[in-house]
Amino acid sequence: MSKIYEKSISDKFSNYFEKPSLIKKKFASYDLRSHTISTPTETFPWDSSGGGVPLYYDDSSKKVYLDHTDSHSLIIGPTGSKKTRLVALPTIKNLSVAKESMIISDPKAELYSRTYMDLEKKGYKIFVINLRSPERSNCWNPLYVPYKFYLENDIDHACEFANDIAENFMSENIEKDPFWANSASAFLFGLILLLFKYCKDFNLSLDNVNLQNLFSLRDKLVFSNNKISPNLFWEYAKKDSIIFSAMVGTMETVRETSSGILSTLNEKLRSFSIQPNLLNMLSSNDIDFDIIGQKPTAVFLILPDEKTSYHRLVSLFVKQSYEYLVYCAQQHNGEDGLVSGKVPLRINYILDEFSSLPTIKDFPAMITAARSRNIRFSLFIQSKHQLLQKYNEETQTIQANCSNWLFLSSREIDLLQEISSLCGNVYGQHVKPLISVPELQQLDKKYGETLILCKNNKPYITKLPDISEYDNDSYLIGSFPIQEHKKIDTTIFYEELNKNVMSLFSA
Repeated sequence: MSKIYEKSISDKFSNYFEKPSLIKKKFASYDLRSHTISTPTETFPWDSSGGGVPLYYDDSSKKVYLDHTDSHSLIIGPTGSKKTRLVALPTIKNLSVAKESMIISDPKAELYSRTYMDLEKKGYKIFVINLRSPERSNCWNPLYVPYKFYLENDIDHACEFANDIAENFMSENIEKDPFWANSASAFLFGLILLLFKYCKDFNLSLDNVNLQNLFSLRDKLVFSNNKISPNLFWEYAKKDSIIFSAMVGTMETVRETSSGILSTLNEKLRSFSIQPNLLNMLSSNDIDFDIIGQKPTAVFLILPDEKTSYHRLVSLFVKQSYEYLVYCAQQHNGEDGLVSGKVPLRINYILDEFSSLPTIKDFPAMITAARSRNIRFSLFIQSKHQLLQKYNEETQTIQANCSNWLFLSSREIDLLQEISSLCGNVYGQHVKPLISVPELQQLDKKYGETLILCKNNKPYITKLPDISEYDNDSYLIGSFPIQEHKKIDTTIFYEELNKNVMSLFSA
């Protein structure tokens, strides 16, 4: 037991730390013995009766008090601080009891392997996007959602989702000279819409809308030496004003410029083209976004933690799924028959190593609006420095929208000073911080000591129980089943391109 914990429960400082009795009144509780969730003493009409991140533990009653409200949470701790065992796994555990849906980033695949058997027993629909072993993954086609909108003549939404894909693929590491990446992004956006137009005009099946065929379109327009290939297919593309405006800056410019743009495009897409299993996994779709907000569903996003090549796919999945779920919420009517703007079943984004993921476009706006959509974020970060690198001044917006801060440990002096300041001061003969920077580094990991800054409550320190104290039997290590992926044959698509376009001009 650390001195800082003893300080937090001493009578001398009782006016500065939150009283456990007040926490117990405000939040739901999870009983470690009965594995049930109880409603808090103080309830409000807008409160959910579901689960959430653990905020306090009462050892005498074996109850973990958790935030059942719509608040977002920020969990801070470097590698080895037990973020997974004290917070992530217990959160998944109690959310499954509450039957809430989850979208989970899982760098080490530990969250999946330790929870999927338990989730399966509880009737969850489970999807796995496994970027480490694509052959053991469900299929997710990033083009599927925007093409659905395109087929429905909802061009605005189709363009929004297609643009998100193009920006995500091209936007990594562009600080020094953004011209090439921005131009490549515009070209890729136009290329995506060109694929949509072609498949719709010639009544091709949905299977043809995939990344492999997108590369085939590129090859029809561009020679292998990045030289533009003037042909009927570009004449066909120019008939669409949106496609033309997106691609003309590459297709009809000086050779040196177009070659630089196309080199950037090829460089950014290379990681997909050299991974046949990954490309095949991304070329068809069995992820049902519609059920995530309707039935208990868990989506695990497994990514290699030793390299970051595919992390942008996780960022894209988070962005695309969120925007589609918000769209679904806008179509949902409440009990009064009016548009509720909320998904029927709460969805929890549990984003481990959030600060290591590539920047998610518009994320500050996403986290600001999510609560009113019945969507909640739990963000796990190793350091604030990483967050600042990705979001710059918008980091403050992200932090401010997280009502709960769970601090386990850190060696970042700026972060430690910020948290110390948020805990307030002790006033006497001399004004001193309630919790100093050195004291913040004394929390005892062995006992799960965690500093909690929760909404408008005073700070307090609790001992969160390890996941082993929840339910040993249900946390058996599982393996990934091999998935039977549909084989995508692009040969016919490529051969038919010129013939089909020529038929339009001959007519």
